Amino acid sequence: MDHTEAVNQYAVEKYLLGELSPEARDAFETHYFGCEECAIDLRAANVFIAQSRKELARPTLVAAAVQKPKRNLFNFPSLLRPAFAVPAMAAMLLVIGFQNIVTVPHLEQEVAVSSQPQILPAVTLVDGQSRGEEIRTVVAKAHEPFLLWVDVPADSSRYSGYLCSLYSPSGKMVWQLRIPQSQAADTVPIQVPADSTEAGENTLLVQGVPSDAQNGTPVEIVRYRFLLQIR
Repeated sequence: MDHTEAVNQYAVEKYLLGELSPEARDAFETHYFGCEECAIDLRAANVFIAQSRKELARPTLVAAAVQKPKRNLFNFPSLLRPAFAVPAMAAMLLVIGFQNIVTVPHLEQEVAVSSQPQILPAVTLVDGQSRGEEIRTVVAKAHEPFLLWVDVPADSSRYSGYLCSLYSPSGKMVWQLRIPQSQAADTVPIQVPADSTEAGENTLLVQGVPSDAQNGTPVEIVRYRFLLQIR
């Protein structure tokens, strides 16, 4: 999936709403981790949804929404009554204010930064699998992406592709990226989006997707560990 297809198919919106097919979801995730525009759109939509849910969950709004309906299906004057209008207006102003004061300037700054050449912090996991051995360290600034250089032990006779899953120090899976067989032949650079994981010991799980369609369960190949420090 390229950027034009993602825009035309409303992939960001459908991804957040869970309306993409498994194949389309995998294709979008592969595209998303390499596309700054889609990454920014996805973060902005997440912020909007989170703030909307927080405001709509307030008791005043819930109480106004579940009031016994009147005889008229649509009673415009009732929308202007304080019981409904005040909290609804407050929620709308909060979302607009949050976008104007926080979200939009922050996203504009991200666009400006992403359009300029920059050196990203990186950690190499090519020659150190860190199975109880040395743990590589990457030092990144807050709200800054970083790179993982990963060596995928490729086996074209057994696997049609590979899955890389990042787990935070708390053990939560942060994201999952599909790598086609053609790219696994070389060292794979993976850009970890800003704020997508936590400081501490993170784990990157590499799994092979069997070529046999009847046995499509991913097989664990290797686990890489690295230490993320935020400064």
